[in-house]
Amino acid sequence: MSTEKNHKEASVARVLKYTGILGGVQGLYVLLGLVRNKLTSILLGVGGVGLIDMYSRTADLICSSTNLGISFGAIQHIAELNDRGADEEGLPLAPADNPQLVHYIRLVRSWVAYTAMAGFLVALLLAPMWAFILLGSTRHASMVVLLSPLVPVLALSGGEMAVLRGLRRLRTIALITLCGAFTTLLITLPIYYVLGTTGIPPALVASAAVLLVMQWFAAQRIMPYRINLFSWRFLKRGRRMLQLGVGYILTGIVCSGCELLVRSYIVHYGSMAAAGLFAAGLTLTVTYTRLVFTSMDSDYFPRLSATKGDVERQNTAINRQIDVLMLLMVPLLVVFAIFLPIIVPLLYTEDFVEAIPMVYAALFYMFFKAVSSPIAYLSLARSRSRLYFFVEVSYSVAFLLTAVVGFCLWDVVGLGVALSLSNLIYLFVVWTVYGRVFGFRMNGATLHRCLLYFVILATGVGACALGGGSWQSYAVAGTAAIAAMLLSALLLKNEVPMPKRWRKFLRRK
Repeated sequence: MSTEKNHKEASVARVLKYTGILGGVQGLYVLLGLVRNKLTSILLGVGGVGLIDMYSRTADLICSSTNLGISFGAIQHIAELNDRGADEEGLPLAPADNPQLVHYIRLVRSWVAYTAMAGFLVALLLAPMWAFILLGSTRHASMVVLLSPLVPVLALSGGEMAVLRGLRRLRTIALITLCGAFTTLLITLPIYYVLGTTGIPPALVASAAVLLVMQWFAAQRIMPYRINLFSWRFLKRGRRMLQLGVGYILTGIVCSGCELLVRSYIVHYGSMAAAGLFAAGLTLTVTYTRLVFTSMDSDYFPRLSATKGDVERQNTAINRQIDVLMLLMVPLLVVFAIFLPIIVPLLYTEDFVEAIPMVYAALFYMFFKAVSSPIAYLSLARSRSRLYFFVEVSYSVAFLLTAVVGFCLWDVVGLGVALSLSNLIYLFVVWTVYGRVFGFRMNGATLHRCLLYFVILATGVGACALGGGSWQSYAVAGTAAIAAMLLSALLLKNEVPMPKRWRKFLRRK
């Protein structure tokens, strides 16, 4: 077996390993989310679900506008400093004993504290404006005022997660994610039961605050919490970090702004119920397939960054990641499409059945995302923030335009079409731009697999969407699902010698 093949086997196995480690926790997280969404839809109805989505997106927009991209930009440098720390004998230092790491994390936390205060003031002082954008009236400004503490909580939470991710505390992150989902369930449902839709802002703030406490407690045990807010000589050392974050903050503003505009358009020209259907459809499309992407930040991004401009290694890493995402994603999407008419009433209520056609149209969005995401990480791995900004904005603008046109033509179903079409446009932009700038090329085998998987997915989803629930349509969809599983099993067998791994495992004493 050649060195290249050994490297390939290790890489694919590694991606699957991280997906497995975090996938189990993500599965429990999704299960708790199912229970929460079901009970929330019963307590608040379609309009209430739409209102939760609007408030959450508003907080995300304000946070993205004021956090300077610190929480994302700091992860890579924290990881580098942590790997570099060693004592005189060459042994790795504990994080708290690494002076450079201690200094940098204090710098990150200090700037995060300032951005948290700025976000709170922007949310509080501009509450009437946010209420008008959200609901077309300033009468609901008091609700946005109640929502304003959510912004600094999100900013501080992002800072502590950056510390944990940079220090590669993946098991700790997984545990916090699971506990956070459980506490959110316990906190939000009683508030919704007692206060109804007026309890949405305090419920969002309370659940986010509890999650922040967990993150802070876990992070400060590894690296004690220290900040320095009154020394400009100290703070200005973060200038490079802030410059790197400019592209990310502008990207966050545009992307979150476009998403909020789409939701505002749906409310203004449709109804809050339509916004609720869109929120539920997007949750069904994205959230329950998220475990497939769990290894992207924890394993793939550092591995891609390590290629350091080596085009051959870079393209090998990207193509393998696409292969793994394809073999995991497509069977899941086809099976999901088959059981969607059962899943929606089970997870929500009968009022949300109207979202099913939208989900069918949006499933191709996840397929295109599985191809585009590994390529899109290139600008992040090369710290090209301006390029990252322009490429990411292309998706947001495409989604805004296609969503408006789609909603006018086909109502909520048009929003699903817009998601898929905009991500197809984004894939074309990413492939073209990064091909010229970074020399990305998709190898022939990966391209053929993607095309074959797309045909299988289109056959299965098309049969479910157009078959009217007949047994013939489910027979075609079932055949597509089996074909996808067999193809994935064949690829997995070729890439990772599973029989050898099982024999090795069984022989362990």
